[in-house]
Amino acid sequence: MRKLILFCTIAITMTGSFAFPQTPGTGGRPIQGRSPAPPPPGPLVDLVQAGVNAYNKGDIGYFEKVFADDILWVDEDGHELTSKMFALFFINRQMTATPKRKMSIHDVATGTWGDTAWAAFAYTIDDGVDKRTGMNSTLFRKSGNDWKIVLIHGSINAPAVPH
Repeated sequence: MRKLILFCTIAITMTGSFAFPQTPGTGGRPIQGRSPAPPPPGPLVDLVQAGVNAYNKGDIGYFEKVFADDILWVDEDGHELTSKMFALFFINRQMTATPKRKMSIHDVATGTWGDTAWAAFAYTIDDGVDKRTGMNSTLFRKSGNDWKIVLIHGSINAPAVPH
């Protein structure tokens, strides 16, 4: 009987970690609820809103001014636009699309480190027929007194599909 109890104890100890549900990447701790609220908006909220306003007005001149020559834009599909010329072509195509698109944003968060800054926000692009929601991250570099966009990464809220 002692051997049976000892065997069961050893078996339970060795297989116990497999018997209880594990949450991947958390050391077995379950994830409860959602992540904390976004950080406070920060210093570049007006600059982000100016970009949204320019998008909604179709103001390509605004983007000619704020895009750095060496900008990298990674879009929702993973395409890499590797110059100001391609980024301007891409955004102009969006702004002149039919039906007309309108962008709105929320949960804006920004931060700065010397001559570098970042912004992240949730967006909705609505053309009256379809709505596209997603997240955007933008990296800025100080150039004189202005901020230039050097990196944009957009993602859409949609189920993952194989490419």
